[in-house]
Amino acid sequence: MLARSRVTLAVLAIGPIEPSPLLRLSGNAITSEDQQQLKRLGAVGDVCARYFDADGVAVDAPFNDRVISIEPDRLRAVERRTGVAGGTHKIAAVRGAARGGWINILITDAEVARALLAD
Repeated sequence: MLARSRVTLAVLAIGPIEPSPLLRLSGNAITSEDQQQLKRLGAVGDVCARYFDADGVAVDAPFNDRVISIEPDRLRAVERRTGVAGGTHKIAAVRGAARGGWINILITDAEVARALLAD
């Protein structure tokens, strides 16, 4: 059992599996082979480079052991997990992050909010 986190607020970017042009230029983007494998595993997005499917269930990506990031269970122990994402290309990722408990507060745009409310 995890002890209660001393972190009380996390501000988290929610991303689709396709990296943004800025992330791709930084050299920190996953490879196209990794993207294809994530698609085969059903991944729709990530929080802290931890990928999940449409229901928010973490996918067992082969590169998970190379990721330096907060562990999903430790993240979920943070009281306020604020996800920030906008743009219709991120709807599936935002939906998955909310369904899986990766976030419990969302900052987004009107188009994404409308799409989520329409579910």
